[in-house]
Amino acid sequence: MPITEKYQLRVTLFGAASLENHLGRMEENPSRQSQPWLLLKYLLVNRGREVRQEELTALWPESGGESAGRVRLSRLREALTPLGLDGKGGLVQYGAGAYRLNPRYALDVDEDRITAALDQLRTCPLKDPAGLGLCMEALTLFTGPFLEKTGQAPWVLPYRDYYQRAFCGLARETLRRSRQLEDGRAVPLLLQRAPVMAPEDTQLHQEIRRYLEETGREIDLLRYPFPLQPKGRAGKEKPHEIVKKIILEGDRVFFISAASDRRPLCYTRWEALPFTRVFQLEGLHGLLVAVARGIHQGTLRTRADSKLTRALRKPLHALTLERFQAMEEEEAAELLAALTEKVLQDPDYDPAVDLPKKNPC
Repeated sequence: MPITEKYQLRVTLFGAASLENHLGRMEENPSRQSQPWLLLKYLLVNRGREVRQEELTALWPESGGESAGRVRLSRLREALTPLGLDGKGGLVQYGAGAYRLNPRYALDVDEDRITAALDQLRTCPLKDPAGLGLCMEALTLFTGPFLEKTGQAPWVLPYRDYYQRAFCGLARETLRRSRQLEDGRAVPLLLQRAPVMAPEDTQLHQEIRRYLEETGREIDLLRYPFPLQPKGRAGKEKPHEIVKKIILEGDRVFFISAASDRRPLCYTRWEALPFTRVFQLEGLHGLLVAVARGIHQGTLRTRADSKLTRALRKPLHALTLERFQAMEEEEAAELLAALTEKVLQDPDYDPAVDLPKKNPC
């Protein structure tokens, strides 16, 4: 649907970042406007709050201080001229050492639409055809990885990982509802999105191929690309995945990485956001399941003392990490989450009481 309102702005954060209003559409060009668009994308991701210059300096120490930031803001406003979003009354405002998006603009962001569709899907009965419609709506919005052209920027990676997991959950839900309703209208869209959004999830691709075999979709089965081995060098961990400290403070969850000694503001900020979102959407148990899944996969390590780390340590010690990682991932994540939740509620609780008995050799 075309945009006609002057202050309505459609924003795309999946795939290439883009802006669209009544004057036209503009897509990021990293080779020509990397620094201005980097600032704009960070503000769009953190819409609804002010971003101080100190925070940006911590994220990009090489980018200079406040004077360099003002030059970057000027270039950003100039880049937004074709859409009429330039100037002090335009999209990006600056004052008292902080950047903010102009609240007069009504932002229609694909990230918000995906979140809304997934929230509705959780409460939609399995046999309700509307659920398949919600699956298709969300699949349509997953046009590519979150801020794909931003590369491996540390502040982007947690968002990208979070939404990749969300997509994989959506893909499996789409297959489940398609089987239940015997309705394959969402499958062509899923076949387009899965190789783009989850190219290395071989288990998901196997499930898709199994569905295609079961439903006799031979042409789709022959055409569907499916990597047998994950890309990249095996066994090499990314710095952002090594967690030094986990802190639970009310409704905020901080995952501080081993690299946070170099950029404390940067890492405490970006690692808090995705897990806080899980906490808000799914509660404490949902957060703990996400943490347990990361430990099971070996991408999260609890290395320092905090309230949440101490609570995790007790059931992991009773269960042993080796036994935990040998279990099926979903079963292990649910078990560790349930035991950790009990420890948080009662510090004297002994997890060994509720552990399943080991199978005899």
